[in-house]
Formats: sequence, structure tokens, C-alpha cells
Amino acid sequence: MENPFKYGGVVRGTYFADRRSEIAELKHEMKNLNRVFLVSPRRFGKTCLLLNLIDSLKRNGFACAYIDLNAFPDIRSLAAALTSGTSKALETNKDKLLKIFSGFQKLRPKVSVDQDGTISAGVELSFDEREALSALLEGMGHAETLAAKKGKKLVVIIDEFSDLEKYNGYTMEKALRSEIQKHNHIGYIFSGSEQSVMLSMIRDRNRAFYKLGRIMELGPIKREAYTNFILNWLKKGGYKIGGEGFARIFDIGDDVPYNIQRLCNVMWDAAAESRQIEPSLIEKLPIVIARQDSPHYEILWRSTSQSQKVLLIALSKDQTAKPFSKDFQLTHRIGPSSSIKASLDSLLKKGILYKTLKGRYCFTDLFMPYWIDYIKKQIR
Repeated sequence: MENPFKYGGVVRGTYFADRRSEIAELKHEMKNLNRVFLVSPRRFGKTCLLLNLIDSLKRNGFACAYIDLNAFPDIRSLAAALTSGTSKALETNKDKLLKIFSGFQKLRPKVSVDQDGTISAGVELSFDEREALSALLEGMGHAETLAAKKGKKLVVIIDEFSDLEKYNGYTMEKALRSEIQKHNHIGYIFSGSEQSVMLSMIRDRNRAFYKLGRIMELGPIKREAYTNFILNWLKKGGYKIGGEGFARIFDIGDDVPYNIQRLCNVMWDAAAESRQIEPSLIEKLPIVIARQDSPHYEILWRSTSQSQKVLLIALSKDQTAKPFSKDFQLTHRIGPSSSIKASLDSLLKKGILYKTLKGRYCFTDLFMPYWIDYIKKQIR
């Protein structure tokens, strides 16, 4: 039996852990063609949730188009992808698609042959970059018209929506709002992991998306449901759990779905021979992961200055600490505050740390502090 605890990629179907209530809630919103801003910390399984939602919506007769803004460097490529995606979601006949695409003013049909010989139809911008925004709006407007004509409900999901700022600034936001609020046959989900950016976009009354839709914050999976998911797979694999330390996995993983999946993946392999899971094994799991990812951490470590290394070591010892407090600076013999701020800013930019909505500085990768502790012991 293969390891059922998947991580790091798209997880679907029976390998996807719970999120039933969240999927049901989003399905209800899309049934009413509402607009939802899904805000989630990183590694909470947001994209997996959305792709499993799409599978469920399609089974219920919805047309769905998914766009990840990370994949499109400019409005030009975004306009082509969004128009192609929504059109293909509503119309599967290639001849009819080409006829649809040939009717655009700022977009032109594009036919390509896939590696397996399949012929695909798409669109590309027929004018220069200055026409990109109007081409995007043309494609969005067409999706509304086509959905009405087909009598279908269309759901458009735009992932990593906080990346919208890389395009045309507030001009882009205003143009999108103006177009979206005309739509009566399309439900929208805008999702993003940059929480502060997302919340600024939708809570600031001076921004275009202010009160365009409801905010839904994605939290941890409930422990009871997640525990049942894990235990069911362990039972199928013939594993037995000793002691009362199983809940410790959630404490170590900080209830973050990615971390829990990773811990369970390593636990499955570590106990593959004995099929016995003891509390002592669970305690070793984060160290095993830290060693597995050592090459990655070494690259990050080499990218930091000496003062940044000192700060990371201090934070790894006390991850709830307030770096600018006198107690923190005296305990770890680090400072002054101006130097700490410069180090923190650099570490945030490198992606080694992130700042929570409550102002805490945390490791982006929860297992990196275990690696820091591991290398310190190796040096001694």
C-alpha cells in the first residue's frame, strides 16, 4: 500500500483531508453566484481546497474556470488565459470555440497541437500591451454573455489574488470591479495567501474591491475530523498506535495542514517495518524532516548575514518572543532595535520569516528551527 499522506502538490479525492464544511459553504455561495474573498495563511491547503471544490461543482453541473495569477507575468497573458478558460468551461466543441474566438475585437484565435497530438483552441492578444486591459475586460464580458446564452452557472476562481498589485495598480482594480459588478451569471472566488495585502484590498474603503463580496478566512482543519482521517488511513495500512501521544502531531505541526501531512508521511515510512507508532517515534519526526530538507536550509542559511543568523538562532529558541523587547535583546545578547529591524526586514524579503496579522515574526518553514538546533549540536 502506497503512502497515503500526500504533501507539496495538489491533493485530491480520498487523499484530501476533510474541509467538508468549507466546501459546503463555498458551494452554497457559488449556487447563489456570490463573490467571496478567501483569505488563508500559507500551507493551509487553500489551492487543494479550491481544486476539490471545482471537482464537486462540476459534478453538480457548474462550469468552472481556475486562474492562478502567479502563472501570468502581465495583463496580456492573463487576458488570454482567462478568456480561454471561461470559454472552454462553457463550450467544449472546438469548431464553436474557434467561431467564438474569431468574434473578439482585441483577441485572436490561436490553434496549437499538444504533445499527444490533440488540437487545442485558445486566444492571444492581437494588439500591443496598451490594449491588454481592455482585452481582459472584453473576455470577461463575453464570459457573462456566453453563460447567459448557455443557461449555465459559471464559477471563476482567481487564486493568489493578492498578486493583482503587480499589474496596473489601482487602475486594474477599478476596471475589474466595474466589469464584475455587471455580471449576474458568474460567481467569483478571489483567494490569496498574503493576508495583509488581501485584507487591505477588501477592507480599505478607498480601494475598488471594498465590500464587493464577503470575506471567508480559512483556518486549521478541526482536530477531530483530521484525526479520523489519519486514523482511517493507518488502520487500512495495518498500523497500530501505542500510548496517548498521537495528538502531539498537531502540536508539533502547529495545526497547519501541510505540516501535519508531512509529519504523517514521514511517520508512515518510519514505522513501515514494525507497523507500530509510539510517542517516541512521533517526537523524532520533525528532526527527520529537518535532515531531509537540510540542502534547502543550507542555501537559505548561506544567504543570510551574521547578524541575521544570530537573530534566527534566537527566534528558533523562543518562537513566541517579541524581537524588539528588552527581555529578548538581553536574553540573547542581541540588538540594538534598529539592527534587529534591518535583519527582520531582510529575512521577510527572503521569505525565511513572515509576519502574522498579530505582528508576530514566524518561520515560514516550521521545521527550519529544528534544523538550526540540529546544526548547532553538530558544531559543538
